[in-house]
Amino acid sequence: MTKPPLRTLAETTAWIYDAGFIVSNPHTRTYATANASFLELLRSLGGVSTAEHDGGELRVRDATITPFGDGLLGDPTGLDRAALAESPPVVTRDEALTLAERLFFAVRDEEAFTAYLDRRKNVLDRAHRGDLHQNVGEHVLLNLRQRSVDDWWVDQKFTTDRRGPKEGLYLDVQWAFAQSYFTQERLSGKRVLDFGCGPGLFSRLFAARGASVLGLDTNENHLAVAEELAREDGLEGVAFRRLELPPEVTLRALDETYDFVFLSDVLMFYFHPYDRSLDLDPAALLAELRRVLAPGGTIAVLEPNGTFWQQPWFGAAGRPFTVVTEYRHRRYGVTPTLEELSRAAESAGLVLRRVRELIPATPNPDDLATGFAGEFPVWWYFELAAS
Repeated sequence: MTKPPLRTLAETTAWIYDAGFIVSNPHTRTYATANASFLELLRSLGGVSTAEHDGGELRVRDATITPFGDGLLGDPTGLDRAALAESPPVVTRDEALTLAERLFFAVRDEEAFTAYLDRRKNVLDRAHRGDLHQNVGEHVLLNLRQRSVDDWWVDQKFTTDRRGPKEGLYLDVQWAFAQSYFTQERLSGKRVLDFGCGPGLFSRLFAARGASVLGLDTNENHLAVAEELAREDGLEGVAFRRLELPPEVTLRALDETYDFVFLSDVLMFYFHPYDRSLDLDPAALLAELRRVLAPGGTIAVLEPNGTFWQQPWFGAAGRPFTVVTEYRHRRYGVTPTLEELSRAAESAGLVLRRVRELIPATPNPDDLATGFAGEFPVWWYFELAAS
């Protein structure tokens, strides 16, 4: 049976670099370095132009890499920037066409390609691209041969001793904000619930600034580390407890209320759970957290930005740009939209009291990471109160 012809997709883009062109499909975040003849070949595949390829020497190289090599606050683009230092190799026309199809610059069936962009049904599903959680799981389990994705999440964020964030945007943005915002004046004498505390970084900060803190987490290893670090720091008034999922039973067993309930990089997992077998409801969680709020209390949510987190970093450090390919219909993304956050809060009887979009305190004009994060916030912070 004859295959349908390849047709170049309308979203296939190209831009200039020193040794030629970078070609990309923004939806799949696949890239190649190429010469002008490869672009002419793509133009000749129909759907874009009826021009014939002129037969010039074809040069192209796959420049796609995992976006998770440096963790979730490393470069999420998936572009092998080291490949930009060299000219791509000469290839045959058949080799160029094979690469164009493999990297989704051209396809034989656009409806099948659109379906491919959806979430996977299970871990063995290769007919779909999958969302970010599923791609992280594949990277950790298959590429890194690690057994625990949960441990990888903590490893990529924290130093080996778990005392603080690693160098990068966690340190420059999230931790810098927390240290400046959660002051002694704001926390002294307050009762704080740190929901999803991990190894206790924020719990220890809150306790050191005069709060009485209870940290909850599902991972017993993280709780053990949190307890050890709190003891080493000589902190009093901080305790840790195992959180069961779904969280209602644990929260309903609490025998006191809290002036401040804090969630960091947690709520998105209730909108898009990493483990699809878990029945997690963000509105139900927020309603339970509202129930344990003291009168006048605050639920503070520090989350990855629903638009810019994990978007590709393009351009120069002083002139960054990105390409956003989805918002309302999340296929790859796992962060809720503003409307989804608002609806969950409304359903829980909460109102939005404060919003902050977090940026580096001192963006480095020569560093693309802080340059991007200084223009496109990768975290946002919300304060919710009972309506």
